[in-house]
Amino acid sequence: MMKTFSINTFCLNALLILSCLSTEQASAQQTSSYRLVHDWANLPSGIQFGPVASIAHQSDGKMHVLRRGEPAFFTLNPDGQYIRAWGEGIFDWTHGLRVDRDGFIWATDARAHQVMKFSPDGTRLMTLGRRGIAGDGPDTFNRPTDVAVAANGDVFVTDGYGNSRVVKFSKKGEFIRSWGSKGTEPGEFNLPHTIVMDAAGRLLVGDRENHRIQIFDTEGNFLDQWTGYGAPYGLFMTPDDTLFMVEGVEDHLLVLDGRTGELLERIEGLTLSHWVSVDPRGNIYVAEVREGMSIKKFKRR
Repeated sequence: MMKTFSINTFCLNALLILSCLSTEQASAQQTSSYRLVHDWANLPSGIQFGPVASIAHQSDGKMHVLRRGEPAFFTLNPDGQYIRAWGEGIFDWTHGLRVDRDGFIWATDARAHQVMKFSPDGTRLMTLGRRGIAGDGPDTFNRPTDVAVAANGDVFVTDGYGNSRVVKFSKKGEFIRSWGSKGTEPGEFNLPHTIVMDAAGRLLVGDRENHRIQIFDTEGNFLDQWTGYGAPYGLFMTPDDTLFMVEGVEDHLLVLDGRTGELLERIEGLTLSHWVSVDPRGNIYVAEVREGMSIKKFKRR
């Protein structure tokens, strides 16, 4: 009888401990360190963002919004005040947007098969790819999606919807190499949709339809892959290697350790999420490709 009583007591205590742990875990999942900010943007009367493909920030906090409409760009100050619209007649179908460490703006057109570089004031400085011509050669893309720029100026393009590769160019736009093909093996892609670089110079590629993030060196050598987080639509890496990822199928935002892939936080409540950017103050902005107010801002509590 003593033995039976001891086992039953142990089982009861174990169930109580598991119940407490489950309650704590559920509470942790429901509590986010970020809160949604409403009515953060001050746009002129009658103007809306419309479907937003992507967003990016200058080092001073100024924000560029790449829209699926005319004009292509809105620029806002760090407090959400509208500054200007620009970029009419340039894009067929806007997609990715980045600002490099020197303040230059890089945008991809996934229908015209081009990547464009602009000055901070909006002057076009460089165009990669041949407008309206799809291909897999050194001077053509097939629906490119995103750009990452290294400290030395090398440019890496995910290419993209039609091709399944990453293309590397010099600072001057000279073709260096490409890697990748259609497939599921390491180093292969099924829609490389987004690309960022960490502090160590590793390239993290959101392999969207394969539901993984693949990691390469700048020569295209496969290093690692992270799975289990769904479909990476947009990635953003902060200087301290915190990785933000929008998952566009289940529509949530993940915060990861960009060195190890450890999940740090999950934020719900998105709609047709496509891109993510973090401003110098640490505020998160998620672009949603839908009509109306289509950028969500999250601020740390």
